[in-house]
This record gives sequence, structure tokens and C-alpha cells, in this order.
Amino acid sequence: MVNFYLISYLLTYQFFQILSEQYLHVPLKQANKDGSISVVTKTGKFESSIYDFDDLYFEVIKPQEISYTFRIKLAKSFGSEFSTVLKNIKLIPADPYDACQPIINSKDLIGNVALVIRGDCSFTTKAVNVEDTGAVAVIITDNDPLNESMIDMVNDETQRIVHIPSVYLPWKDGYMIKKSIDNTKTRAAIINIPLNTTHTSGKILNKRAPWTQW
Repeated sequence: MVNFYLISYLLTYQFFQILSEQYLHVPLKQANKDGSISVVTKTGKFESSIYDFDDLYFEVIKPQEISYTFRIKLAKSFGSEFSTVLKNIKLIPADPYDACQPIINSKDLIGNVALVIRGDCSFTTKAVNVEDTGAVAVIITDNDPLNESMIDMVNDETQRIVHIPSVYLPWKDGYMIKKSIDNTKTRAAIINIPLNTTHTSGKILNKRAPWTQW
């Protein structure tokens, strides 16, 4: 005999899971005792993650003068989460830097992370233009020197879908990183993103940039 209650439960659970992941971009989560986060995958199972997506960090390896850890914030209603650590990957400023038009240096961004600045168009437009280059993630730094808070980046309700991780970076951090990159011959920084917050909490604090306030 068919268990209609069980079928109804499974269908309802699957519906809300799909709604959460595909439309709200907020996967179902639970916290673990070790500080890691478990995320409900498309198989319906909780799988452990080493990242707390509400409190992310990345580190600059090169240039040495800017070799610090930086706090970032994942976009709330567009883009994806990081499925793995992107190690020793290039961080390259987009051209144009605001990424409001098709990217000129698109070939440089293939397989790398783009750095862009806030303003003149929506966060979604910036992320879409960066994704079109083949970049694997985008860091959007603030354009307001007076804003020291971590803002929530939201979509522009144009129904465009962004598939790459998109994160917010405060102005001072972005300014210092961009300035350092501009002084290098390669026009790129080498970074690890995101950091494993379960195992590197001490390292994160010890490598904070001297101007940071977190």
C-alpha cells in the first residue's frame, strides 16, 4: 500500500529545498559542534562545510606588502556559494573597473577572480558581466570611503541569474589591494578564497590588515 503521508512529506520538503536554493539562494543549514556548517544538498542530505557563509574571509599571498586577511560578505540574493577553496588563484581588477559594460580584459579573467568597484550599475550587472568572461568569482569593493559597515548586496530584480560567488569588500581593503596590484608587473594579486574558518581562526586574526576594525 502506498504511504501517501510519506510521499506528501518528501514532495513538500523537496519543494521548499528547491525554492530556498534556486530562488532565494539560501540553502538550508545547520551548525555543527566543531564550528563548521552543514548544508542541505540536492540529495536531501546534510553535508559538512568548512565555511560559515555569513562570515567569510580571504587572504592575499602576493604582493607581500598587502599579504593580509580580509573580511568579505557573500551576496544575499544572487550568485552561488563557494564549493571549495580557490587556492593560489589570481585576483585581477576588471577593465572597466566598475564592470558596468562588457569586460575588456576578459581573457585575463578566465578561471580567475575579478575585482570590481561598486557604483554606476547594479551588483547583478557587475556579476553578470564578470561571469561572462569565464571568471570563477567576483569581489565587489565599496566606492564610499566613509562606509565602514558590511553591506548586503541584493539583486536588481531583473530575473538574471548569477552562477558565480559574489562577495562584498569594504572600501579601504579594496583600495589598498587595488593600489598594490597596480604597482605589480603582473597586474594581479595571488589569493586564497575563502579561508577555512574551522582551522585558521587564529591565523585570520593574526593576519588582519593594520587598518581593519573587526
